[in-house]
Amino acid sequence: MHKNLLLYVLSGILSLFFMFFSGCSSTTFSNNPTINSNLTPPSDIRVLSDVNAIAFEWELVQDPSVMGYYIYRKEASAQNFEKIATLDSRFNTHYADNNLKAGTQYTYYFATFDKNRNVSSYSPAVTATTLSISAITYAEAIGNYPRKVKVIWNPHQDPRVVGYIVQRKDKNGVWKEIGKIKNRLLVEFLDTNLEDGTTYTYQVFAYNAKNSLSLPSSIVSATTKPKPQPITNFRATLDQPKQITLSWDLHPNKEVVSYKVLRSSFISSLFSTIATLPSNTTSYQDSIKKDGEKYQYKIIATDKDGIDSLESGPITGATLAIPNPPSITYARIENDSVVLKWVPTDDRAKEYIVYKKDSILFGETLRYNKVLTPEFIDREIRAGEKYYYRVSTVDENGLESKPSEEVTLSLPK
Repeated sequence: MHKNLLLYVLSGILSLFFMFFSGCSSTTFSNNPTINSNLTPPSDIRVLSDVNAIAFEWELVQDPSVMGYYIYRKEASAQNFEKIATLDSRFNTHYADNNLKAGTQYTYYFATFDKNRNVSSYSPAVTATTLSISAITYAEAIGNYPRKVKVIWNPHQDPRVVGYIVQRKDKNGVWKEIGKIKNRLLVEFLDTNLEDGTTYTYQVFAYNAKNSLSLPSSIVSATTKPKPQPITNFRATLDQPKQITLSWDLHPNKEVVSYKVLRSSFISSLFSTIATLPSNTTSYQDSIKKDGEKYQYKIIATDKDGIDSLESGPITGATLAIPNPPSITYARIENDSVVLKWVPTDDRAKEYIVYKKDSILFGETLRYNKVLTPEFIDREIRAGEKYYYRVSTVDENGLESKPSEEVTLSLPK
């Protein structure tokens, strides 16, 4: 009676012990398996780690009532254990846990069970860490390419490596995968569509068939080819008739192959390309039909790789405006003739044009060209008729002003 009570208490303690550990495990046992206090767990458990596997070896349990083994596992960061293996023979003394994460710590417990699936107490905890794939020994980023960076590295020496992952640090300092190479011997990645004159930072990982990553390579950086310098001494004329001449200094960069000239009116801020010129050009004539017309201009240098410089400009150019009309100061009938006199209001005046129209309906307007002095005498008038006169200025470029204020004269009958 006393002995039975002792066994009952011991069984209860072992049950509580089992419940404690099963509380740490995500595995549930049907029918509440009973603890067999006579069973012993495996001992002297030895560990051998690989990248994605951990192998175990233990001493053979000599008790013939042991039918096999239960193995439980928990990743270091996990809360619960799970049963990962049932070995149905006590003569098994080896087990390999596969498909694990590289460079990760795991904890294991072992237990034996009898023919009724009653279990022993747990073995001491066994902690093991999978190996990490070593980092690539050499990596380099090569810059000064047009909008590209080339990343190269040494082939990984581990034949289990099947490829590489290239990461680039974004503007927020976060690593992002930008390329995956599916060949251990292919050791180059070209990063494209980048910004000009910008530094980019990279790291490379090797990976195996289980998609486990190696340790990162050294961090490498490179800068893309910069933009050409902006064009200097960009100028536009304001005083040429029917055209605007643009000029600039020859670009010193020998890789520059052309210039783009852009123009915008003052009505619209939208610039459009009006000419593409060879790199040995230092001027451009923009033909304009209107007088006194203003435009804004920009110019861009382009190198042999199609990289544009920053814009020079905008600058303002204008065609020569028409001269000012003269001011008529004297208009009289003298000796049956019309006498007109005026004073120039523009120092560009080289000659004048006199316009004459009579009072007859639909009468013809006469034009007297090349009047070289500020005076005009008209003897071809008739008594009783009204005549209307205006005078315009003409400069050396042939630009004619608007007509002056009109004057009216008549010869009495």
